[in-house]
Amino acid sequence: MYKKSFYRIRQLFAAIGAAAILLAFLPQAAFAAVPTFSFTTIKVGESVAIHAVNFPQNTNFTVRMDVFGNLGIGGTIVGTVNSGTGTFNATFNIPASLQDKATIAFRLDSASGWYSYNWFTNKTSSTSVPPTTTYSGPYIEVIAVDTNKQITVQAHGFPASQDFKIRVGPYYTFFSDYVVMGTVYSGSGGSFKFNVQLPSVVKDVNLVSVRLDSPEKVFAYNAFRNVNSGSVSPQPTPVPVTGTTCKIVSTAPTGSLQVHQDFDAAWTVKNTGSSNWDVHAVDYKYVSGTKMHKYNSLYDLSQTVKPGETVKIIVDMLAPSQAGTYSVNWAIVQGNTTLCNLPLTVVVK
Repeated sequence: MYKKSFYRIRQLFAAIGAAAILLAFLPQAAFAAVPTFSFTTIKVGESVAIHAVNFPQNTNFTVRMDVFGNLGIGGTIVGTVNSGTGTFNATFNIPASLQDKATIAFRLDSASGWYSYNWFTNKTSSTSVPPTTTYSGPYIEVIAVDTNKQITVQAHGFPASQDFKIRVGPYYTFFSDYVVMGTVYSGSGGSFKFNVQLPSVVKDVNLVSVRLDSPEKVFAYNAFRNVNSGSVSPQPTPVPVTGTTCKIVSTAPTGSLQVHQDFDAAWTVKNTGSSNWDVHAVDYKYVSGTKMHKYNSLYDLSQTVKPGETVKIIVDMLAPSQAGTYSVNWAIVQGNTTLCNLPLTVVVK
């Protein structure tokens, strides 16, 4: 049976001994949602409880545990479970042969070809891990896809106040071909939603991966089919990655525009380099993309910007005459040297 593969990778919180990697697989003709499960309670050396969602209804699954490293294939059978309505909770005992293992693979598979895999840390040191632990790590879902153009990502359970780099690439060659598409700030943490433009490297690629990771080594990972699904509505745009001499603090507009609508393109930019952006030597100009500016293509910088300072750049623009998604790139320049790229994407309805 032909299958499509979907990954969700979560940050391992060693202090709570929780699961870090989640994989789910489903037949090609399956529904859009991805069957997944997470560990809700781990009693070290005794039992583990799971919460499963988006499973095919009324399907019997064999439950297996094994040492980590083989996806649980052919592992010790610890029980069976019926998926019922597709969402269920269940608890299974850890077999005696695995009770002293530090990491245990957990797998559900059915005779009809469905299977889902995860793993958990079964710490054996009572001094470092409490007997019962609960997992609440971050994960992401791709909830809407505009083929070859952009996706809407829903994030859950994220820590607060971290910058996450967004990487997008082909599923099968992700780590060699991914493109960094910007950064997103987790703010107060928890759940948030944002749109990501799809790079040319995944054009017409059927299965695409997206990954978020922060300098604090928190990450989440998933994959999606590059076909129209759901509705990509206006959401905050990730901050573009611009190099070592500047950081884009914010961009505007963030909502959708009407055709022929007047609007101000605005970038708040921080000088993260070691030299001044001198008002007499530095400009900002149109570089590439859809020409939406109403007047000049080159302007003088309004002020000298010292290292660590910010400046707001505004360009008077007019939305195109047809609905669609449009991208443009301006830049802060000093002669022929680009100090900071200023990309912007707008949705016209």
